[in-house]
Amino acid sequence: MRPLIRDDILKTLEDVITAMKAQDYVKLRELSNHTIHDASIFQEDDPLALAVLVYALSKIFQRCIEKNQVCPVVLPTLEKARDVLSQNDEDSYRSIIKNLLREIGEIDQQMKLYIQEVIENARIKKGSKIHEHGISIARTAELLGISQWELQNYIGKTQEENHYDGVRVEDRIGFTREMFK
Repeated sequence: MRPLIRDDILKTLEDVITAMKAQDYVKLRELSNHTIHDASIFQEDDPLALAVLVYALSKIFQRCIEKNQVCPVVLPTLEKARDVLSQNDEDSYRSIIKNLLREIGEIDQQMKLYIQEVIENARIKKGSKIHEHGISIARTAELLGISQWELQNYIGKTQEENHYDGVRVEDRIGFTREMFK
């Protein structure tokens, strides 16, 4: 792992821990988006795995807060991930991140099903964000372990309004119609 990425992941983990203590799922989602930047530039798995994990945690915490449920206790595991990464033990860090979602799933069977759905959706959604940064659909799908079909399907359904040079296509059509009245 590149030192720049490791430092950014450590900073992000610290911010995630702070946001979780404050039960701020909106901040968790913002932190997830931040890690996409590293994933798209360096095309490495570690920031991407963290982005997907943090996005999943944001959705889980949002659900728990909105339904007035007890949120899973994952802070000690995140703190351990931060600690081992700060000691440059990248293999242990990766193992902790990989197993973290399994731990959450063991707390509640219903939560396990929800997490699986959230993880799949998070991978696809984050894939579309990476693609927006100019990374090919094939490379993005490979990084995330999803099919190109799933990613293309999502991107096709969720593309923001068509823009050309910052002006919406609908506005250009309206302007043209006004000109030729």
